[in-house]
Amino acid sequence: METMSMKAEMARFFAGIKKADKKMALELEQPVRGRAAFAQERFTKRVRVKVWNVDGFPAVTINGSYAKAAHVLMLPGGAYTLEPSDRYREMAEHIAIEHQVKVTIPQCPLAPEYTALDAHRYLVRVYSRLAAEYPEDEVFLFGDFSGGGLALSFLQELRDIGNLPMPVRTAVVSPWLDIALNNPKIKIMKKTDPVLPVEGLKEAGVRYRGPLEPDHPFVSPLYGNWDHLGQILVFSGTEEILTPDCELLAEKAGKLQETEIIYKKGAKMIHDWILIPCKETDATLELIFAFFLEKDLVF
Repeated sequence: METMSMKAEMARFFAGIKKADKKMALELEQPVRGRAAFAQERFTKRVRVKVWNVDGFPAVTINGSYAKAAHVLMLPGGAYTLEPSDRYREMAEHIAIEHQVKVTIPQCPLAPEYTALDAHRYLVRVYSRLAAEYPEDEVFLFGDFSGGGLALSFLQELRDIGNLPMPVRTAVVSPWLDIALNNPKIKIMKKTDPVLPVEGLKEAGVRYRGPLEPDHPFVSPLYGNWDHLGQILVFSGTEEILTPDCELLAEKAGKLQETEIIYKKGAKMIHDWILIPCKETDATLELIFAFFLEKDLVF
């Protein structure tokens, strides 16, 4: 990233003075339910919307006009605890219209009511249904924050299941790779991260993992088997606590079988900047879809 845009600078500034990390910590303790960001009536008329359910948990599939045989499975972040904001709906609409792809957003079971085992069970059933209903579509996996961690955990699970088609490519932004946040460099990064509350996330992680050990790949994909996962594009910002683990993941690149990891670090970017409508977000999404749709890439 070159010179930061005013919107990105202001977002970082206000995250600091408004104590965004403390606000998130409170939200994680008492998560709000019923936001309904993906309710059918809240989408623009420019997309077709299909709402469906798996095991009582909703999912939504949208597409604009003349959709390609391409399908993005989008996993929103929220520390495995918070419901997605309206910004995810806006982003999904933009993706569907701009890139002429279908976008499915599953609304995974959240902690503390549910655990990682529930989320993975639901996601396998969602993916199986998409594979059956859209057999001609190439599937691309896209997630941010905890959704990025879940995407990478799920990718490993899909490989191990073996009877479902693998996503063609995967892209994640600010992925949560180690549920316990054990990397000693996180203490240093904490000083520059105005968004993420380390202790609050650790507590949320304990609730989400439930009976699983903290190094189980369902909750900490960093410690899983990274072979045979295809092409993976990873972004993180220089100002966030999740970057040290992304750097550890990048170190695996070149040592893996049939897995290619491309790591892009956003200079001066705060956690999950794609939730900010700014030129950096536009550039990041363009890179992701150039990667997905095999256009010319410049990294």
